[in-house]
Amino acid sequence: MKTDFKLFLTVLLISLGLMAGVFGYEYYDFMYVQKGRLSYESVHLAYQVTPPAIKEYLRASEKEKGDFCKWVFTPGKMVYVSVLDPQGKMVYLCTDKNREAVTADIEKQPRHALIGTQKIIGIPVLIARHHVLSNKGKLGSLEIAFSWLPLHNEFNKKMKIFFLSFGLFAAVLGVLLVYRVRTVLEPLSKFAASLKEIEAEWPLSQEEFQRRLQPEKAGPETKPVLEALRTSLVKLLEHQEALRKSEELASLGKLSAQVAHDIRSPLAALGAAAKGLEMPEDQRKLVEGAVSRMQGIADDLLQRYRAPSAAQAAAKPAACALAGLIEQVLSEKRLQHKDKTGIKIEFNSAPGEIKALVEPKELQRLLSNLVNNSLEAFDKDGTVSVSLSAVDGKVLIEVKDNGKGIPAEILAKLGQKGVTHGKAGGTGLGLYHARTSVEGWGGSFKIKSVPGKGATVLIELPCQPAPAGGLAVLLDDDSLVHMNWKLAAKAAGVELRAYKTPEDFAAATETLSKDAAIYIDSDLGKDIKGEDIAKDLREKGFTDITMATGHGSEKFSRLPWLKVTGKEPPWASGQS
Repeated sequence: MKTDFKLFLTVLLISLGLMAGVFGYEYYDFMYVQKGRLSYESVHLAYQVTPPAIKEYLRASEKEKGDFCKWVFTPGKMVYVSVLDPQGKMVYLCTDKNREAVTADIEKQPRHALIGTQKIIGIPVLIARHHVLSNKGKLGSLEIAFSWLPLHNEFNKKMKIFFLSFGLFAAVLGVLLVYRVRTVLEPLSKFAASLKEIEAEWPLSQEEFQRRLQPEKAGPETKPVLEALRTSLVKLLEHQEALRKSEELASLGKLSAQVAHDIRSPLAALGAAAKGLEMPEDQRKLVEGAVSRMQGIADDLLQRYRAPSAAQAAAKPAACALAGLIEQVLSEKRLQHKDKTGIKIEFNSAPGEIKALVEPKELQRLLSNLVNNSLEAFDKDGTVSVSLSAVDGKVLIEVKDNGKGIPAEILAKLGQKGVTHGKAGGTGLGLYHARTSVEGWGGSFKIKSVPGKGATVLIELPCQPAPAGGLAVLLDDDSLVHMNWKLAAKAAGVELRAYKTPEDFAAATETLSKDAAIYIDSDLGKDIKGEDIAKDLREKGFTDITMATGHGSEKFSRLPWLKVTGKEPPWASGQS
């Protein structure tokens, strides 16, 4: 009972607070808005009526002056209308009130004011007085006393209805709220008991927790709230598990860095020894290339462990011929599996030189991982087929095998961090690294599979942008960057149009071809972001957009179609 009284009192106080707020708003509206509007309309009306009214009065005979009152005076809205002679003396009065009382109160009013708010026979009025002038001087004045009573009566009526309605509403609401809360508290008390039982046996596994915590026991009123609570607690357990895995990955990274550090010396010795071995020239080059690539991987692991941001900034895409990079990886794999007669590793490349903006070491690393995945899918014999082609301005790299394939429920998740398939102790980092790298180069990464028939990984990359002799457009607010790019463009025979402000750049894009090579800095000053401009350009149909920035590609991972390169010109030596 005591609780019910507190609830009702709370509702009552809230209702009173709301009532006071609404009343305050209505009073403010009445005093300052409605009165102001009425004052303006009244004075404006008096100003318009005065000249014709005075002239009509001066022309009217004594008999016609009775009709003058009917024309100018509005009962209820006005208390009186008077005509004043040039000296300010009242010579005529129109009113439906007691004339003597009205006249007496008029005489008490100050005559020097043109407009004012007064009281006439106890009625609040707004007095508006205007003069009529001619070439010979003042003809006279018209004074109108507008009554405030209609507005006051309307406000009082509105407030009576409001207070009555609000009081009734507050009473009904209080009763309903008390009843509703009482029906909710009882099932909540029952559910609290089950929570105490769980707390006494905590910690529980995620499965056991979900089994023991049953929101259905709380009844339909609080079930949505308790479902949300259970979901939040389950997510907390999932985050704890993710944190544990993250700590494991950090330990793995530390171990990888130590291994990379320790194998650099043996690799250097192996490389030196390979140069002195008697073997066919093609095999020697293959061994030297493999040792060099392993040294590069070790150096990259160490750099990423010691300074991750510096490693990401140092790894910039370059325009590379892809066939040679792919063939080197596949040659190593053939040599590695040469004793397995049932294993075939094929490479088919379209004629001509095919280039794309990639990081060579990263591309070879992800291809090596993809081929390894395919080889591990074979029970015994099998074929891994890698193809390279260029279609409609896109470079296509396909890695296909005829292994066991991937179940559909696993396929949808592959490429996400921590998701793996078919490997004991696998971390899923290989496919995650492949996907993020390709998307960072402005491409796409897709996996297709039919269980029992094999899997296909399709990598799509944009062809090398801004070839020599073409057109390139730069948006960057740094003058030194402009100078560097112009020198490189001139040396490469490229027509470069450079702009410092988004406004000048936007005007220039109106005449550009949709396939023009466009380079944009991320930080353009005044809180303007280049990636926002890039999104607008893509919506307008531009297809060759690159962020020329010092930021790593991971910053723009949410825009998989956007290519990312460094601040150096793409035509600089070593990038063609």
